[in-house]
Amino acid sequence: MRFILAITLTIFTSISTASSPTLVSAQWVKDNLNKIVLIDLSSQSQYQKFHLPKAIFIDYGWLIKPQDGISLSGGEPHMIKVLSQLGINETDHIVIYDNMGNLDSSRLYWELAKLKHKKVSMLDGGSIAWVLAGYPVTQKTTVKKPTKYLASKNNYQDKYTADKKEVLAAIKDQNTLILDTRTKAEYFGNPKNKRQRTGHIPTAIFFPWEVSVDGKNGYQQRDNKGIKEFLSYLKIDNKQQPIIAYCNSGHRAARVFTLLKSQGFENIKLYDASMQEWELSISNPLTMGKKP
Repeated sequence: MRFILAITLTIFTSISTASSPTLVSAQWVKDNLNKIVLIDLSSQSQYQKFHLPKAIFIDYGWLIKPQDGISLSGGEPHMIKVLSQLGINETDHIVIYDNMGNLDSSRLYWELAKLKHKKVSMLDGGSIAWVLAGYPVTQKTTVKKPTKYLASKNNYQDKYTADKKEVLAAIKDQNTLILDTRTKAEYFGNPKNKRQRTGHIPTAIFFPWEVSVDGKNGYQQRDNKGIKEFLSYLKIDNKQQPIIAYCNSGHRAARVFTLLKSQGFENIKLYDASMQEWELSISNPLTMGKKP
């Protein structure tokens, strides 16, 4: 019996340390404050007002490297440079947060997922949940010595990123779901707008990013029951199904990426260029109205 129990505990430990949960609570962060690297993606002015103890500031703009006027990920080289300058190692357990329901944090989570960073989580509810729990904040800036971040040779750059060609192929592929994470007005489009092409990518399902958060509960992620009900309503239940999420610049779509990751979906891609690129060419089809 003891032998079986020992094996069971060994297996459980290996599983629990093999990867990190997408979301962790404010209590968990407080209890593990000396074992993690906290990253604050709130605005700089907000960070200066107050932030969690030992939190490092990252500006959302540092994650972006514009190309031909389109806000895009700088890819592996750019992120390695950013992480190294901030003093972050590939072995660190990184916990990210902001004060917007992890809208900005999700972009960094996606970047770290692409790098195959083994231990990364988001603080559920961000700084709002932390303050509501009555935990201390500070104005003291945390700066770490630069490091040399070593990324995995076999990363997930392609696994989690979709380009225009893949989206065009997905339109014709009934197996792949395309999710539009913008507002209803953006999804429907405006037929009176003659200056700009509007509407959504054909076959795309309306999936507003706000579904991810509970505004009445400290901007924590919506409870699993509510998420499952929404996914069931949209008939999204196959966790192996290929999914591509987009918005205007990949910002809001990243929050849906982390939402689905937290629910066990793995085959998710972010169309990084999103509508910034799609709207530019009349050869890229658009549909207006409420139907996919």
